[in-house]
Formats: sequence, C-alpha cells, structure tokens
Amino acid sequence: MNNGSRSFWETYSRRGVSRRRFVSGVMAGAGAAALLACSGGKDDTQVLAIDPNSVRTPGAVIYERDNWKWADETSQAVPGGVLVSRVDRDLTSSLDPYLSNTSTVEDFNDETYEYLVEPNRGPGIEPGSAEYAKINGRLAQSWEAGGDSLTYTFKLRPGVKFQPTAPVDGREMNIDDWKTSIEKFLAISTNRDGLVEVLDKIEYPDSLTMVMKMKEPYAPLMIRMSEKDFAFKIVPKELNDRPDLMATTQIGTNAKIVDKIEPSVSRSFTRFDGYWRGKPFIERWVHPIIPELSNHYSQFLTQNVISYEPNARDALTARKDAPQAIMIHGADNPLATPYIVIGKVDLATSPWRDARVRVALRRAIDFDAIWEFQSNQQNFAAAGIEIDKFFNTNAPRDPSFWLDPRKGELGEGSKNYFYDVAEAKKMVAAAGYPSGFDMDIWTNIGNNEETNTFMIDYWDKSGFVRPNNLPKQRQEYFDNVTYSATFKGISGTSSGAGGATDVDYILFRNFYSKGPVSAVVDPKTDEFIIRQRRELDPQKRAAILKEWQLYCANVMNCIPTRHLSATWTFEWPWLHNSNLPAHLQWLDPNMPRRNG
Repeated sequence: MNNGSRSFWETYSRRGVSRRRFVSGVMAGAGAAALLACSGGKDDTQVLAIDPNSVRTPGAVIYERDNWKWADETSQAVPGGVLVSRVDRDLTSSLDPYLSNTSTVEDFNDETYEYLVEPNRGPGIEPGSAEYAKINGRLAQSWEAGGDSLTYTFKLRPGVKFQPTAPVDGREMNIDDWKTSIEKFLAISTNRDGLVEVLDKIEYPDSLTMVMKMKEPYAPLMIRMSEKDFAFKIVPKELNDRPDLMATTQIGTNAKIVDKIEPSVSRSFTRFDGYWRGKPFIERWVHPIIPELSNHYSQFLTQNVISYEPNARDALTARKDAPQAIMIHGADNPLATPYIVIGKVDLATSPWRDARVRVALRRAIDFDAIWEFQSNQQNFAAAGIEIDKFFNTNAPRDPSFWLDPRKGELGEGSKNYFYDVAEAKKMVAAAGYPSGFDMDIWTNIGNNEETNTFMIDYWDKSGFVRPNNLPKQRQEYFDNVTYSATFKGISGTSSGAGGATDVDYILFRNFYSKGPVSAVVDPKTDEFIIRQRRELDPQKRAAILKEWQLYCANVMNCIPTRHLSATWTFEWPWLHNSNLPAHLQWLDPNMPRRNG
C-alpha cells in the first residue's frame, strides 16, 4: 500500500503529463455561440453532429437519452488496452459490502460483486417498451413469481466462478454463497431496511434453488433486486466468514478484479479472463485520484484520461479547447429528486415541525433562477444547443404518474413549488413565528456547495430565517444525515436518489415513518405508501401515487430542492460499446498510448 506521498502522475510519468491553470467563468451569449459556430474565419464553420449512429465521430454532440439507438460494435472489437479515467476521492471506509456507508465505496463494490438479476438494457431496447420492463437473470439463471405474488423462486446459474484470488481461488459459486450473503445482508447491512420491511423468510429446497417469501405483495420487488440501496450482492462464503478479510479484500464474480488500491494515488482493476459472460476486451482499468478540477482538466486535454465533466458554465470553453472530443449531454434520472433532510433531534420543538414552515422554506428560494444560472441556459441557447430542464418536486418524473406543477396538475398545491417570499413570510407568521427563527443547516463539505450557498443566501435574505451553516466532513455527514437523520436542524440539498430503481425507495427512505431519514411521522402518508406497495396493477398504483403527490404538495414532509439539468461530459472517441456492460466495451486501436 502507498503512503500517499506520491501522486499518480509521478508513478505514471511516461504518459507525458503537463499542468495548466484551469480558466473558468461565465461567458456572454454571443461569445459562447462563437465557440460552436466557428473557430476562426467566416468559412471555418463547425458542424455539430447530433447523430446517435455516429457517436464515435470526433467533435460530435450527442444525447445520452438516445443511447439505446447506438449500434452494438462487438463484432469489430479489438481486445487489449488500458482505460484511464479519473475519480475524485479516496476510499474512506471499509470495503465490506454490507457496511459500506458512502457512495464511493458502494460504487467500488459494484465493480466486483454482482446481483441475482438485472434490468433489460442495451442497443435496440427502447425506454418505456415491454422489453425495457423485463428483468433478466444474472447470477440467477432464471426467476419466477408465484401466482399469489408472495413467493419468488430463483435458480442458481451453474458454472459461474469467483475471481482467482486467495482464499477463494476461482472456485465455482454455490448455494452456500447465496445463503451466507443473504444472511449477512439481513443481519448487518446499512441498506437492509427496505428488504427487511417486506421479506418474511427465505428457503433453500435444493442446491440450485432459493425461494423468497414476502409478508405481503410488494409491487416493485424485482426491479429493486438489482438496486444497491435494497438488494444483496453475492459474496463468497470465505469472506462472509471473515469480516476482517472482507474489510480489505474484494473477491466477486464480476468482470473486473481489484488490482491495486493506492491511497491518494489511484485504484485499478485487471480483467477477469474466466468471467462467466466471456473474457472482457479491455485488459486494465486505471483510476487516478484527482481531487482538483483544474488538474483533471489538464490531464484530459493532454489525453491522459478519457473524459472530463465540467460544470455547465465551463462546458463551452471545454468545447473550444477540445474540439475533437465527443460532447455528451447526460440523460435524466427521473428518480433523482434532490431534497432536504429534516433532523430528528429536537424536532418536536423545531419550527419546521409545522407543515406551513416547511412549505415556506421551499417558497423562500428561487430554484428556477438557480437552475438558469447553473445550467448556463442563455449561453447554450445562443449556441443553438438544447438543454433539458428536469423540474423537481417530491415525486420522480415518471410519466406514468408524475404531476407537473407548471401545468397546475397539483391544484392549489402547485403554487408551493414556486418562489414567493411574501407568501412564505405570511405562512411562517401564521405558524406562530412572526419574528422568524434560528436554523442550523448541516452541509456536506465538497458536495453541492454552490447550491447550498445560494439556498442559505436566499433564506438569510427572506427576513424570517436566521441560518447557521454547519459544514461537516463526508463521513460525519453520511453517518448523521444520509443514513439516519440523527442531528438537529435541517440539511443542505442532497444530490438525488443514489442508485434508486423505483419510487418506493424515495417513499420508504424519506417519507415512511419506519424509513431511516423520515423525521416527520404522518399516518396519512404512511397509508399512501403501504397502498402503492401492495398494488400490483401498474395503472392503479400510478393513481395512488398521484393522490400522494396532491397531498404532499401541501405538507412537504420532505422538502424538495433544486431543479436538475443534465451533466456534460467530454470524452475522447476511444471507447466503443459504452452503452453495454464493461466486459463488452473495447478501446479503439488508434487510441494514443493504448497499452499504457
């Protein structure tokens, strides 16, 4: 292990690193347009290729929402190569997949371990279609739901091997691995609450079969069985029996084997040649740890890392500096609904125990203005580039049930999602606080800092909130806010919904009285949540979720925050099959320094 004194670039010096100061700033609309309209003289016009069938064309602008249209390039794959992409932070906690309590470690776990099932995604599978709704077996060869919707039977996929790392040494997966993984998950996992709430028991009638029996019908079970915040990964029994080893060692069945973890330097993976789906094309994945955005930008421009993710105000500058890179507009994650966590400590004596105060806190902030600034809307419009706005309420933007306050679909409650500080003051006064109140705000250092600054400024200027910002280090914040709400005051904005796959994740976590961060106990909200969980008919379930939204707009037991716009990613055109799993992705033979 490295002591952190070296940088990744010192250990990887042959790649010819250079450093540049990152120039940032908001551009005027006409100037931004010029970056994309021309690069010099009047005859030097730049054509923007927005074509899902030409996603590898240097300089193309593409939309990730179209990635299901991108062609499968597996037949042209060229094996080998090293893919270098940046990460921004170290692994700060145990590698134990049951105890990992930061998204960084959870994502790292998912590189190695696998779930029983997975959603049907890939080229030609259109979102919203019947094919898109299918759930495929992964480590389970097949699954079947009983007619009573209380029994689910999973068949173990034979021939799957673990990675060839001691003490497991590449042996074949068996039912004991499933059994010990599930038992461990249900006993200690930080993400167990959702499954524990609905699961009755698990049986193993033979060496290839597992049967899950539910306490009651649970509509979103199968879509959530591949969700890190709900389902279990399969870990070899040798690690399940050795928590000390599991904390430092990952041995799974996935396509990537952990190679090195060097704190403050990098972490890397090698391919698993015996992967059950087939030998991966890429040989190694290297992730240098680059916290500074300026350094990340420098490494991208010198083609030492494959991609760069600027904020929207710097994206047009990056377009000018790297005209041969692909410019990717990210897709909406409809389950990303940023929100404020309300602390459970001393809630009974806090002003925001009153629904009128919670709604007033939302109405005191102009989130539309914040979105326009952060998305760089005017400059992109001047440049002729479409930007999607994802309006945030308490509910996911699922077209089957989402109600849009901009269209008045929430009735009188629609107004509560819009800025009106005068009305907010009246609500606070009616709640018994005509002189306002003090409010502690826990914020996560290094996350959403700009948005939190804007929110605190709006509250400070509202005339009824006296905010006190309490910045916390990541681990303290996750322990006391993200996973438990055991603090006094409210939080700054969250980023969204993590790896959620269904609205029930949000409802259980943020609104249900038994949820981990639900501070406001509301029997009527609990009733909505239980009803939608038990309703197996999709249309009837959607109707219940609409009822809940109409109610929630007036009580805001969890306070929604910022609207979202898609992220921009600049990527060198080297990675093929980026819309497929990692083992099918491959590197262009013309990629510079392809072998490191």
